[in-house]
Amino acid sequence: MTEIFTYDRFQAGALLGVWEEAIDVALLEQWAAIFGSHSRDVPARDHGLAVACMMRAYLGVVSPRPPGNIHARQKLSILSRLGPGDVLRSEIWCREKEMRRERHYLTLEVVGSAGEGRPVYAGEMSLIWAA
Repeated sequence: MTEIFTYDRFQAGALLGVWEEAIDVALLEQWAAIFGSHSRDVPARDHGLAVACMMRAYLGVVSPRPPGNIHARQKLSILSRLGPGDVLRSEIWCREKEMRRERHYLTLEVVGSAGEGRPVYAGEMSLIWAA
């Protein structure tokens, strides 16, 4: 059994893990079904896919987690589009860890790349950690 990610396990500056996901036709079709395959707003659909992939990477790497965490804020910069055949590699880093008003605050960075290191996205999540 994997040890739960309690606040004490996080260290500022540490790589928490890497998540790889193949961007295949089946995944793109699933996303189109959720977002709407007839949408005229292709950039918004593609950006939404990047957000979903970032969250899947976070959920896959930072697991198991204690119940009661609060996802307080998120930033994401889209640097390039994902397409069929890409393998998205996401690194999850703990950037900051601090106590404020007796609460555990974390800032995690998620950086995604594809192919030979082509930047896809750079994201940051601010969390209030339960335990």
